[in-house]
Amino acid sequence: MKRPIINALAFSLLLILCINQSFAQKASLDSNANSFVESYVVNYYNKSVGQQSRLYNGAEYTPYSPVIKNNPYFQDLTDVKPGTVTFDGYTYTKVPMMYDMYKDVLAVQLYNNFTKYVLASERVGSFDLSGHHFVYVSADTVVNAGSFASGFYEQMYGGKTEALARYSKSIQNQSSGNDIETYFTKVKTLYYIKKGGSYHEVSSEGDVLKLLKDRKKELQQYIKTNNINFRKAPVEALTSVAGYYDRINS
Repeated sequence: MKRPIINALAFSLLLILCINQSFAQKASLDSNANSFVESYVVNYYNKSVGQQSRLYNGAEYTPYSPVIKNNPYFQDLTDVKPGTVTFDGYTYTKVPMMYDMYKDVLAVQLYNNFTKYVLASERVGSFDLSGHHFVYVSADTVVNAGSFASGFYEQMYGGKTEALARYSKSIQNQSSGNDIETYFTKVKTLYYIKKGGSYHEVSSEGDVLKLLKDRKKELQQYIKTNNINFRKAPVEALTSVAGYYDRINS
């Protein structure tokens, strides 16, 4: 371990001791003391480690040819945006990043504000970008995975009956006279609900009710009472129904 990292860790430990000692006498009055200490130390560590952070390793991110129309990025974010990523168990904040849905990789910008590189997906526990929370799911951890693929999924609901969304884009070619136009397609979205250790693809209210058939009547009444429409608002519908299913089964 290089000396700057050792110094950052040593100073962080000293901060924990000092700040915890300061708050100890009034811990009963301030339940946020421990959270404050942890946040302060993590932020200090992120800043102190700087260029030597474990984040700064990986393959360089190769941009696409400018002749390809449209883009492969989540929410069409063609430039990096600050986000939070958990990598190798450590959480880093305000990381310049962009999510490539075609390659299914998270690209982050180097400290030189120019170079981008790819984080090893299997080492990314989760990341947050533009108000959306993504998790990496390995098919090896899924019971009867079948066609379920390892990769990044938006976690719409994180309870026992987890609800996920999988986004992807592809590259297509189209002839136009004597020319061939290459472009990224519109985003394709697949929805999944986790039950019994397996992720099941669902695309309609019928799919959800069939999967959660042990509470079918209660769910039908809940859907009717709350005017839930899977076709018009699938994200809200899946999030709401999965959450309600967990509540009535708790």
